[in-house]
Amino acid sequence: MKDTFLPLIGIFFSLLLISGCATSGRISKSNFNSKYVNNENNFIRVLLDNRNPEIIFTIQSSVVLYKENSPIAVIKRGNVVRLSSNGNSINLNVSNKYFEAKYFLLKPDNNIGIVEFKNHDYRGFIKIICNGSSVAIINEVSLEDYIRGVIPAEMPLGKGTEYFEALKAFAICSRTYAVSRINKSHSFDVYLDTRDQVYDGYSNVKNIINRAVDETKGIILTYNNQPATVFYSACCGGHTANVKDVFPGNNEPYLQGVEDGDPPNCSIAPNFNWTETYSSEEFLSRLKSSGYLGEGNYILQNVNVGSRNSSGRVENLLIVLSKDGEEMTINIPGNKIRTAIHNQDNGNILRSTLFEIRFNSNQVIIKGRGNGHGVGLCQWGAISQSMKGRDYRQILSFYFPGTILGKINDPK
Repeated sequence: MKDTFLPLIGIFFSLLLISGCATSGRISKSNFNSKYVNNENNFIRVLLDNRNPEIIFTIQSSVVLYKENSPIAVIKRGNVVRLSSNGNSINLNVSNKYFEAKYFLLKPDNNIGIVEFKNHDYRGFIKIICNGSSVAIINEVSLEDYIRGVIPAEMPLGKGTEYFEALKAFAICSRTYAVSRINKSHSFDVYLDTRDQVYDGYSNVKNIINRAVDETKGIILTYNNQPATVFYSACCGGHTANVKDVFPGNNEPYLQGVEDGDPPNCSIAPNFNWTETYSSEEFLSRLKSSGYLGEGNYILQNVNVGSRNSSGRVENLLIVLSKDGEEMTINIPGNKIRTAIHNQDNGNILRSTLFEIRFNSNQVIIKGRGNGHGVGLCQWGAISQSMKGRDYRQILSFYFPGTILGKINDPK
């Protein structure tokens, strides 16, 4: 293979170099299967893009192009690659050379094992496949390198080592979640955004991240000899939430709400306390855009908390209003509130449902604590515990009581 590959690279590379140079990314129950994870070098497939029928990008670092499993060329930096799908196969055009295949691979042609794609560095390789009429770009990467790319996108790193045990705890959470998503019957395993875990490739990996991953390599949370169902959020606001209150259908015993210290561990979080203020018109507009109100002129009369769950979060929100003189009440369930209202600038969902609310002088004022759904690991709470000298085992035991640490390459 090596003898036939090298001359072909040399011939095609010269063509590219002459004519082609340019001037120039919560959550389901775990589904453990040792067939997929009983391997220290296990790979996970991250979907980077699948929204367009055509993708054009510039090669940022030299790569080896594979047509399915056969290497056919080295594409040097500066060349423009054009990809399109015809529904059954991928068309690739580079330097006026046209190829068609079921899929293509881009693998590193450097000593550091990195492929650059759209200003991001990725370990492993890039796979290009059809997604119906669209082009799908997938990063196939080792599980451990995937975790390295998740940590800086999901966790504050701190300035020294005081966050280190929290980073190790989070690495285990992230790895546990990733294992639950590996499914070889699908074309990819995880999205690169909040539909799964935010993944930033290898661009922002620091030494402390490498240490956190290396020192927890292959470790996951387990329950009854299966990977645990893992959730996490930025800041629980002082009390984590019961999973069944946020994600109906889940009721794992290790995902019941716990008090996050007194005073709360996560009170060190930026914006631990927050306030959102809306005019009546803005508030009603949010309800309309969320589908809770139809067309017409409504008058907001009051907003009340109907009930709270055991963690103090709003279980249902009652909106009293009138239309054409007729009074009505809208009941928004707790797990729908954040997306129904959104935050003040309407750019993101409401930070949490741990809040007080009042209607006063044509304004709705919400004063709350925390950020996120609140189930499972509280990220800022874990950081606080790390700063207090607790290790990753103690942190995970606190937020996931009853779970046991296990190894993915140790079938049981």
